[in-house]
Amino acid sequence: MTSTDWTPERFDRIADFWAERLVLESAALDVYGELAEKPLGPEQLATRLKLDPRAALLFLDALAGLGLLTKMGRRYTNSPAAERYLVPSSPDYLGHRLISARNDWQLWSQLAESLRTGERQRDARIFRDDPEAARPLLLSLHRNARSRATDILDRGLIDLSKRRRLLDLGGGAGTYSVVFCRAHPQLQVTLVDRPIAAALARDVVTSAGLEERITVLDTDVDERELPSIYDFIWISNVIHSRSFNANRALFERLYRRTQAGGEIAVHDIIMEEDRTQPASGAVFSVHMLLSNGVGRCYTYHDVHTWLTGAGFRDVRWVRDESDYSIVTGRR
Repeated sequence: MTSTDWTPERFDRIADFWAERLVLESAALDVYGELAEKPLGPEQLATRLKLDPRAALLFLDALAGLGLLTKMGRRYTNSPAAERYLVPSSPDYLGHRLISARNDWQLWSQLAESLRTGERQRDARIFRDDPEAARPLLLSLHRNARSRATDILDRGLIDLSKRRRLLDLGGGAGTYSVVFCRAHPQLQVTLVDRPIAAALARDVVTSAGLEERITVLDTDVDERELPSIYDFIWISNVIHSRSFNANRALFERLYRRTQAGGEIAVHDIIMEEDRTQPASGAVFSVHMLLSNGVGRCYTYHDVHTWLTGAGFRDVRWVRDESDYSIVTGRR
């Protein structure tokens, strides 16, 4: 169903959110990790999870009714789906995405206030001040970006075959840096992000065995000048968190750090000129209002204005089948 197909059934699904909220909370509590070793009774789980015993029984029965737990007498065990997707040690673990969504639940409950005032409703800047909330979000983005990064290279959306020094600005968990380096052995990468993300990126880079080729810098590019010159700059999921003028200033600084003949690639949800499509970008712009009060998803015209204003040329929009796309430019 597309975002414009509205039926009574769709409205019913939106209103019937109770089960979804139960699942989000169960992931945040790590019910499934507690049950990974052996079945447990409600009293044992209530003690381990620090829950009221009667409330725990209602909660666990509801999860069993939804098919995420199996009830055997008075004990509970994980269903096959929960064992695969909701136990933290599983390679297919999806809990980070659910925990991040649960963290956003209260934020979105303040939508009416944000619409009245135009003010953000989150006190802390998540990637700057809140490591507990930032980590599951970064790991969720990391999981999604692994296949996206490979797809970008396989489809030739960017060409790194002749590049040597790449800047991964706002590199998060290091997903793109790792995938790009594995595909192109000549690359040396500098990943720049704030300390919370940079700490996770170092773990990811070390696990990939790429410490000699990927340097992680925990720095704020708005406060400190970048230390080198690069022949390719990759900037993914950054511009939507910044104001129009902050992005303009950023690209002016990046131009000075781009080697002659070098290229920049901006990867984000790029909006059509009426700012209603992709629908995910229009909705995400409201999330930015709630979260930081200054960002939004921008149009190609916006990005083109920043890049050409900074001095980049041959700016083009590499459209994609997904909601994400790439805008490139050359120095």
